[in-house]
Amino acid sequence: MKALKFMDHKELTDKIYDLIAKTTIELGHRTDGKTMALLAQTFAKDLITENKFRKLFLSDIQTAFHNGVRSADQDFLSIPTFYKWVRKQKSLIDYATYEVHTLNKPKAEVPLYREPPKLITNKK
Repeated sequence: MKALKFMDHKELTDKIYDLIAKTTIELGHRTDGKTMALLAQTFAKDLITENKFRKLFLSDIQTAFHNGVRSADQDFLSIPTFYKWVRKQKSLIDYATYEVHTLNKPKAEVPLYREPPKLITNKK
C-alpha cells in the first residue's frame, strides 16, 4: 500500500470517481457522469497536493466515505463534504498514533494505529 502522495493522478482520479459513483448510489442521488468526473479530478488533485492528506492511503479515503455516508447530516456531494469526511478519518488515525506514542497504549489495543513506514536503504 502506498501513500496518496505517491499515487499517479490519473490512477487516483479513476479510484475516486468509482468511490463517488458508489457514494451517489448509497445516498440515493442521481448525479451525471460529467459532474462526478469533475468532482473526482478536483478531489484527487487535492488529496495529492494537500500536505494534510498526502500521507493517507486510498483505504483511509474509502473508510472516510463509508463512514461519512452512514453518518451523513447532509446528503449531497461536494468537495467540502469530502473534506469533512476525510478530516474526521484523519483525526481518528492521528489520535490512534497519539495513544500509542504519547499515552503508551499497546499497539494491539489501538485498532487504527499503523506503524510509520520504514525508510528504504540500499545495502551493498
